[in-house]
Amino acid sequence: MNNSQNYVKQIKNAKRGGYTPTIAKDINKHKIQKALKLIEQWRDLASELKPQLQLDTAFTLEECAQDLDKILRSK
Repeated sequence: MNNSQNYVKQIKNAKRGGYTPTIAKDINKHKIQKALKLIEQWRDLASELKPQLQLDTAFTLEECAQDLDKILRSK
């Protein structure tokens, strides 16, 4: 079964359940989930780098994570 037939069935089943999916809504939700996962990875990497005295890289990663977190929370 190809992707378009599968997608049509998913839409049909979703409508039965009372949920009206929108492509943009689902795509944005997926992008936000991926960005949040990236933030956590950056923070984990930053915490691993601090004991190794690579503080510049750790602080840069933490700042990037904070900036991305602010952008996502503002929307």
